[in-house]
Amino acid sequence: MRRRSTRPRGLSSLVILALTGAAAATAAVPAHAVAVPCDTSALITAINNANLNVDTVIDLEPYCLYEVTAPYMVGADDGLPPITNVNGVTINGHHATIKRVSTNNFRLFEVGTSPVIRGSLTLNDLTVMNGQPAGAVGGAAVLVNNNSTFAGTNVAFQGGTANIGGGIRFRSGSTGSLTDSRISDNRTTGGASTAGGLYSEGQVTLVGTHITSNRARVGGGIGHPSGTLTVNGGSIKHNTAFDDGGGIFNDGNGVLNVTGAAITDNRVASSGLGRGTGGGVHIGFGGTQTFTNSIIEGNAVTVNTVDDGGGGIYALNGTLTLDNTKVKGNRLIGESGKGAGIQVLGGTVNVMNASDVTGNLAAGRYSLGGGIYSGNLLGTPPAVTVNRSAIDRNKVSGTGSRGAGIYNASGTYELTDASVQFNVAPDAPALGGIWTSTAITSVTGTTIANNSPTNCLYSPAPVTSCVG
Repeated sequence: MRRRSTRPRGLSSLVILALTGAAAATAAVPAHAVAVPCDTSALITAINNANLNVDTVIDLEPYCLYEVTAPYMVGADDGLPPITNVNGVTINGHHATIKRVSTNNFRLFEVGTSPVIRGSLTLNDLTVMNGQPAGAVGGAAVLVNNNSTFAGTNVAFQGGTANIGGGIRFRSGSTGSLTDSRISDNRTTGGASTAGGLYSEGQVTLVGTHITSNRARVGGGIGHPSGTLTVNGGSIKHNTAFDDGGGIFNDGNGVLNVTGAAITDNRVASSGLGRGTGGGVHIGFGGTQTFTNSIIEGNAVTVNTVDDGGGGIYALNGTLTLDNTKVKGNRLIGESGKGAGIQVLGGTVNVMNASDVTGNLAAGRYSLGGGIYSGNLLGTPPAVTVNRSAIDRNKVSGTGSRGAGIYNASGTYELTDASVQFNVAPDAPALGGIWTSTAITSVTGTTIANNSPTNCLYSPAPVTSCVG
């Protein structure tokens, strides 16, 4: 066991008074860490003490495997005591691992136990594995309850299983951050089966964090129904959903801000309830979503029904802004897919500042919109703005496919200093550039050319300045 450090004695207050003739200020005593040997019962004891404000900084044995074989008490759904110290408990892992090794089902960490009994937990340099709560609240590795706080740096959440949040769940009103961390190989089961990796309802920030190879019915990587989720850097990749949102399932009135991140190679397998939308990102019934300096690439949807689509992004409502964000190389696999790059069915979509939608493929008969498909599902047609961006080199294939660049079944468009070029559809009348049911008249400084077999010819309604 590591020895506990002691504080050296200084001059006594009497000597100081004699020298100065005044009372000396009392120096603050820095928090010191208690060293926990490679023993799970000792870790449980240390957490209980920390909750009582005794040694609130815990140092684990470097590279130790702490095996948790049962709940910390009979009837609990947690392997370790919940963190109920609102002033904060810090666990420095020193590359240790805390792992559930049991036939009993329980999560590993819980922060707070109710909106009133709150807690604050910081984890550093630690791996948390194989959590599996028995209850439906979820959060396999960590559950952060209402009004509680969690922060993790260089933390890995792996191999967890839960109903909601196979890795970690932040409940409404919670605050959290993950820095240089990893959420991988987690999954959800049961009726909700939402958010294979991370479920975020609070105020949560991810910095340089990677969410990979998780799976769920909806939200393979992330589920975000409310609150504010901020993603700075890192990646969301190789996640799988069986209905909606392979990478991110954003289905509420929350705020999502993504900057400098890669959302790549996620997929929707369409083997759940029959739907299949948003290989990279699914945006549901509202909220504000902004992607800046990011990339949404190589995501895919396996199409089962005529409403499936959005290989890169599916946007049902709300406000979506792409700012210098690339949507490229995404795919729809199967007949009647809509929007290999982006499918938008309502709300407002702003594609701006070199947010190029390029190289996307709808591979199947009767595919519509290789780059962008716009339609109306909830009664209000979408409004799409493309400004200083390219809708180029997209493709629809198969009999009856059309609108390789843009297919507008319903909605308004503004095209400013944009490009719609080199998009490819099957033989005429399956035009390659823009197919629109309503006239697109707001076209300024935009090139619509070099599409195959036509640019806009055979479109039911005209597009200003589009010839051939």
